[in-house]
Amino acid sequence: MKTVIIIAILIGIGLPILNYKRDKELKNLLISFLLLGGIISLIIVGNVMRSILPFFLAHIIALILAYGSYILYLIKGRLYWYIYLLPFSTLALYIIIAFIGNRHISWF
Repeated sequence: MKTVIIIAILIGIGLPILNYKRDKELKNLLISFLLLGGIISLIIVGNVMRSILPFFLAHIIALILAYGSYILYLIKGRLYWYIYLLPFSTLALYIIIAFIGNRHISWF
């Protein structure tokens, strides 16, 4: 599993570099690296949700969809921005439920 993750990250880094060498468009290279950095940071932050397994699994599925959309952006050049909001929505829902379910927070 670790090798699959490493290969996916190397593909995510290698394809934008190859596209940059072919097209010489710096804007696409920067967008690609920002998207990949955002996906990797959401993977790291998503480990907080391990306490509630259904949210964690939904977050992992959303990250897989976001990475697939990233690869699709690298290959075809079409950016589906709403797919990148899915991991944020799972994190936001987890934070809302954790905030509501926390009995240590006093409202008054």
